[in-house]
Amino acid sequence: MSYYIVPLLIMIVGSFFVGEGVDLFVRPFRGLRKPRFILLRALPVMMAGSIFLCLTGAVGISLLLVAVLVSVIVTASNLKMRLLNEPLVFTDLALIGSFFKHPRFYIQGIPLAVRFLSVFGFFILLYLIVLASSLDLRVRLVGVLGAIVSGGLLWRLLERDSDIEARQPALWANIYDNGLLPTLLLYAVRCRKLSSLPVKEALPRTPGAPESVIIIQCESFADPADLKKEWAPLSALLQYKKEAVQWGRFLPSGLGAYTMRSEYGVLCGDDEAALSYRLFDPFLTADQSPSHALPRRLRRFYEKTLFLHPYDLRFYGRNRLLPLWGFTDIIGRERFSEGERVGPYVSDRALTAELLRYLQQNNHFLAYCVTIENHGPWKKGRLGQPSGADAWHQHVQNGDAMLRELVEGIRESGRDVMLVFFGDHRPALEPLPAVEGLERSTPYVIMRPNAPEAIKVADNPVDVTPAGLHRSILKHIGG
Repeated sequence: MSYYIVPLLIMIVGSFFVGEGVDLFVRPFRGLRKPRFILLRALPVMMAGSIFLCLTGAVGISLLLVAVLVSVIVTASNLKMRLLNEPLVFTDLALIGSFFKHPRFYIQGIPLAVRFLSVFGFFILLYLIVLASSLDLRVRLVGVLGAIVSGGLLWRLLERDSDIEARQPALWANIYDNGLLPTLLLYAVRCRKLSSLPVKEALPRTPGAPESVIIIQCESFADPADLKKEWAPLSALLQYKKEAVQWGRFLPSGLGAYTMRSEYGVLCGDDEAALSYRLFDPFLTADQSPSHALPRRLRRFYEKTLFLHPYDLRFYGRNRLLPLWGFTDIIGRERFSEGERVGPYVSDRALTAELLRYLQQNNHFLAYCVTIENHGPWKKGRLGQPSGADAWHQHVQNGDAMLRELVEGIRESGRDVMLVFFGDHRPALEPLPAVEGLERSTPYVIMRPNAPEAIKVADNPVDVTPAGLHRSILKHIGG
């Protein structure tokens, strides 16, 4: 009997040491997390370690493997904090496939030394597994027992603490107080238990609506003067704030990434309170509430609806979601040639030309366009610039030129077209501190260049969240 008890005790004690020890390095730092969730920090380690024990038959190598696994998760969270000022969330696991399909979006966040150590450590672990593994079935039986018991206890604890009625996400506070593993697991379980969002009806058509609506979600668009005092404000943006029917600060939840949060908020109008634990990646559950999308809510205003994004539309599952949301015309990367790139991606100028062609050929439409030119990574040498920040700065001038060209194109058409132009998030140009509440705002403007005289120009700025911009769009259309 002692042959079974000793390895089981080693696994239990080792799991508590690994769970508490590795969590000490999670940012935001805290000496010791709250003791209430100590089991939720240890049981996932115990379960994973027991599974490794089933596979290897060696207690020492199993604890080492689970320590490495938890360390990888903690390192990923800390790197994300450094790059995006946000710890790891459970929805990030859905991006593993995207990491391999679109590595340039993510590899920038991994320092070269970490990449080297990861590859080197993988081969060392492989060698140790082969060297230390045992064929002893009795030890593997301990692993089976440990996995079943720890898995059952873990599930029971997660169910006990997943009362979603009394809780809303508080990511920073939860990581700081409870640790990384409990927060990841509890958020995933709570998200699974959320009820569906209510159906929304199409809005009745009202007089005074603009003939067409063009919404531009401009990648990493921010006023350079807000980022560095030595950079001048964008000239077109500065001019059109004075001519806009509404303008101000756009307040996204992400910094340096998470385009889909801004995109979903503007398209579907669900604020963070309504989304609850879905807010970290609302695209994952967006197929449950297609009636919320602008094309469906405004189908009595605009029969034609265009989605234009010069990139792979399989990214974030847009190819599946866009028809559900009611888009009738969908244009992706295939419409553009290699010669239309500026830097790694299709240029804002090429997107503008495609959009203005659509304007010339169609009446009474709603268009939603997502640019790509100024997407990261911003590295030294891009566009021949001495730094990534200078490359972003040059790209954002092209975004400002796009705004000017669109306004002029609408004016030349003589048609009452409402233009909504906003930055989806600020760029992450340098390592960020692990401090909650960093400034994240970007600019937005809503314009009707050929509007009737009764439409007034806004005197004062109005700050909006993504969902707030959605509501502003409906208000100015007349819904």
